[in-house]
Amino acid sequence: MKWFMKLGMICTILVLAACSSDDTGKSEESNRLDQADSSADMVQSNEKGQDQMGTEEQVEHQKDTNTDNRMIMYHARLTLNIKDIDRAVEDITSRTNQINGYVVETASMNRDENVQSHMTLRIPNPELQSFIKKLEKLSEKVVEKRVRGEDVTEEYTDLESRLKAKKVVENRLLDFMKGAKKTEDLLNISKDLAKVQEEIEQMEGKIKYLENRTEFAEVSITLNDISVNVPGIAEEDLQTGERIQKAFTNSLNQLSSFFSGAVVFLIGYSPFLIMLVIFGGAIWFFKKRKVHKDTDS
Repeated sequence: MKWFMKLGMICTILVLAACSSDDTGKSEESNRLDQADSSADMVQSNEKGQDQMGTEEQVEHQKDTNTDNRMIMYHARLTLNIKDIDRAVEDITSRTNQINGYVVETASMNRDENVQSHMTLRIPNPELQSFIKKLEKLSEKVVEKRVRGEDVTEEYTDLESRLKAKKVVENRLLDFMKGAKKTEDLLNISKDLAKVQEEIEQMEGKIKYLENRTEFAEVSITLNDISVNVPGIAEEDLQTGERIQKAFTNSLNQLSSFFSGAVVFLIGYSPFLIMLVIFGGAIWFFKKRKVHKDTDS
């Protein structure tokens, strides 16, 4: 009997140990998820703290920072009067390629004999001022000149710090994914990871955009055609031989047309003409005869 009671107690202890181990596994798994969430919150709070500290440090650091190290987006706008627009467009394109810039867009308009061309260029920032001076020399008159700069240094620095924090969160979520044993936990971590990776891609795209815009200035150019066109004078009019030949041909055509019309008139209206001649001849005959009678008497 005692032996049977001991055996029952041993079984009860084993069952309780198994249940406690199962609860421990569940608590460890939930602790991992909680740790992932808390690590993300901790990194985000660190971002805010770094942003606040960064602004104070930037105010002090700007005193010793050279303007060449600032990230400036430049946009220049020029309106020029040009005598030969086609040649000017070719010249501007060639000069742009020489300094490793590139042409974004070229368009031309012709309204009421007023020709205009528009060009959009990307010019390396260090070459911007010298490039504008060369454009001024190409023109007859500078109608408009405007250069505007936008400082994006603070925005760029903020994006970099946020990107680093998001990559830390990404790495920790990847570690948690490797240790996840349940499908439900794996799906939840994958969902959070996809959201973080999407935010990372957006930040990286914004950073590349700022880098490109601060490396190459945007230049918008409007070219006005001021060449003088003398109406009524064409190139063929200045050639005497061709003018004589054209006048002679026109006179022959007119003479031929006149005789052709006369022949058509005489033949087509010949019955009326014959009657008119007979009637006129009879009147002339009687009139002449009457004159002779009066003379004889």
